[in-house]
Amino acid sequence: MKRLLNSRFLLALAGALVAGYALYASLYWPFRTALFPRVIAVPLMALSLLELLLCAAGAELEREGHAVDFELTTDIEPGVARRRTIAIFSWTFGFFLLILLVGFPLAVPLFVFLYLKLAGGEGWLLTLLLTLLSWLTMEGLFNRLLHLPFSQGWIFSLWG
Repeated sequence: MKRLLNSRFLLALAGALVAGYALYASLYWPFRTALFPRVIAVPLMALSLLELLLCAAGAELEREGHAVDFELTTDIEPGVARRRTIAIFSWTFGFFLLILLVGFPLAVPLFVFLYLKLAGGEGWLLTLLLTLLSWLTMEGLFNRLLHLPFSQGWIFSLWG
């Protein structure tokens, strides 16, 4: 007899519990407020319950080996791979720092500009066009159309 409490079963149970809590917590919220958690929680609940049933019924046999053969590339030197990884993490943490300092609406276009010029080595035309597009998206879509409030960055909160 197959063991019921395997990792797939426990993960599906955790997903069902999280989805159930999200549905319960949003039960008395206004419709617009509760829409997003419910849209995420209902499919998560359905898929988690389906996975629980499949695990309990033993519908899928245990596989031997890995589902995906994961192998690190062998044609890049470890030093180069390490430098690239550090660069990626540095840009990511730099973006988070920009968000803290100047706020999200300004951090996005500023990050796009800096990344395209410094890391990407792109020309001025493409850099300025994509920076303008990112600013228009942040300002037009999120601020003017959706009216999403973003907090000020630390720098601007000092003056106001």
